[in-house]
Amino acid sequence: MPLNGIWSWELGSSYGWEAIGALFLRDGCFQGGGRNHYSLGTYKVKGDEAVFRIELNQYGKKRTLFGQKSEQVCVTVKARLDDGKMIGEATLPGHSEYGICVRFRRRADLREEEFHRSGSFETLTTQVANEHRLKLSVS
Repeated sequence: MPLNGIWSWELGSSYGWEAIGALFLRDGCFQGGGRNHYSLGTYKVKGDEAVFRIELNQYGKKRTLFGQKSEQVCVTVKARLDDGKMIGEATLPGHSEYGICVRFRRRADLREEEFHRSGSFETLTTQVANEHRLKLSVS
């Protein structure tokens, strides 16, 4: 299953699932962000399993992850794919005994072709906004 697309991700905690942000996956690399971090990394897919290497960079109010409150945390996520969803575990490299449950949900395809055809980001965002308004008016 190709993973190219826009995905949301969440961490499991004692309070339930916590939204982390969005990831933009393309051909083995990704970028993403949320309200107080950005993420960069790579991934590999084999069958119905994916392995992510994530560099999570925090700014503003930092959260504690794996007992650390630092600007940068590098984690490995091993996840199982299932029909536009993934669920797995995030661990610090070399410390698989400490894991955090993670889940991902595919939200949309990447629209790179439209971006290149439109010639500008402004044109693309206008196009997307118009499509969104059309969907809302039909509903």
